[in-house]
Amino acid sequence: MITKLITFIFFYSRLAAANNLYPKYHLSPDRGWMNDPNGFCFFNGVYHLFYQHNPYSSYGPGIVHWGHAVSTDFFHWKHLPVALNPDQWYDDGGVFSGSCLVDAGKMYLYYTGNVYHEGETPDHSQYQALATSDDGYNIVKYEMNPIINGSGFQPDLRDPKIWKHGDKYYMVLGNSFKGESNETLGRILLWESSDKINWEKASILLESDGRLGYMFECPDFFELDGHWVLLFSPQGVKPEGDKYKNLFQTGHIIGDFSYDTKTFTPLYDFQELDHGHDFYATQTTLDEDGSRVVIAWMDMWDQNYPEMDQGFAGQMTLARKLKLGKNGILLQKPVKDIDAARGRVLHSGVTRGGKVIKLVNNTAEILIRSSPLLNLDVFIESEGNQVQISYDHQKGTITLDRGGKDAVRRTNWRPLGKLTWRLYIDSSSIELFCGNGEVTFSSRFFPTGPVSIRLGRQSMIDNMTVRSMKQTVDISYPQPTAAETTSQSS
Repeated sequence: MITKLITFIFFYSRLAAANNLYPKYHLSPDRGWMNDPNGFCFFNGVYHLFYQHNPYSSYGPGIVHWGHAVSTDFFHWKHLPVALNPDQWYDDGGVFSGSCLVDAGKMYLYYTGNVYHEGETPDHSQYQALATSDDGYNIVKYEMNPIINGSGFQPDLRDPKIWKHGDKYYMVLGNSFKGESNETLGRILLWESSDKINWEKASILLESDGRLGYMFECPDFFELDGHWVLLFSPQGVKPEGDKYKNLFQTGHIIGDFSYDTKTFTPLYDFQELDHGHDFYATQTTLDEDGSRVVIAWMDMWDQNYPEMDQGFAGQMTLARKLKLGKNGILLQKPVKDIDAARGRVLHSGVTRGGKVIKLVNNTAEILIRSSPLLNLDVFIESEGNQVQISYDHQKGTITLDRGGKDAVRRTNWRPLGKLTWRLYIDSSSIELFCGNGEVTFSSRFFPTGPVSIRLGRQSMIDNMTVRSMKQTVDISYPQPTAAETTSQSS
């Protein structure tokens, strides 16, 4: 046992430093598995981000916990010990996703407790629970949990997101229900409380008619630039051409909401928030300036990415500031704190076809301004591995092709004025922001050696700036305890 403990600790203490796939400036788990962001908030001058976490294995969520990291700028993240463990009767099947309400100088963490019922139908039930913290670090579960037992809405009732308006508190929850033809459909429920503890269902904000699948996960609901945004992740949406090609989707509906009638009136149809391979389970918060910021899990279910074999799985996207654009589009731009992660300039100026730029530590910020009347091909390459990002002027499309199975993601886009791209590369991920952020792609890729950028031979860029990016994520994370090691090795 002592030998196993030493080996386990030694392995994980070297993980981030030695791992060529481990990100330099995106948040990834200190060890093990990461999925949905949870409890995203700004509290006492610090950004807190919790997340779905398996500290014992990188090969799946297991009986999921809440991991915890903090930052003052969205880039210099520090890992903290596990925040919530599945140690109560109402969450012993997993501490599922939830959110944070900061109120009266205190953190209120709402989450879903999952319970499995082996050999029964249904095989699980889900309860809404509460934990609190006075300082953001010492977290205590409410002794009278669960606060919502979900009677009449089981078995799938999860992912609470909370906010305050006037003297009332509001919660949205993802749910599934049986339609008129007995098919399972997704919906989002609105709940109301006067004391943060006792909740009553107020209305149904949105129901699927079948086109949006069988379950709505990770709902978020907020006012933005004069309208309301319903942001959620529907499961079971069928592909339509270039749309909805991931296993599960994440998108939004823009509309209006009345606190008097508790009704949401959509103004536009559902739109995908990102067009890449790996973007799911978004969560937003207000930053210290009062701007709405979103972050997502940059991965996808049912993938077996090679990072798993290196002791970690999953990472978060860059934090992105949201604004409301035209025609129900959400504009996304990296937060201004990106300055904290920028390194030295590797290339700048007019760039002709065939130009190759070698990256430092497989990271880069690439800023491109070019003619909207010309096609453009940019290749991100390593040994035997390539991603191609293309703009087709004639068709008005952007395509990201990462090769291999399920390679291509594509959407319509025409620049207004100059063609402008912001491209972020980090060890095993790519994020592309087009124009004012009206189109984004987030995809994982897994280079097998040093990475270079190459401009297609028929392409020409008026101005291209390539910068390296700094190591900002703290890799001196807590070591596993003997109890964790025993659980892992048993």
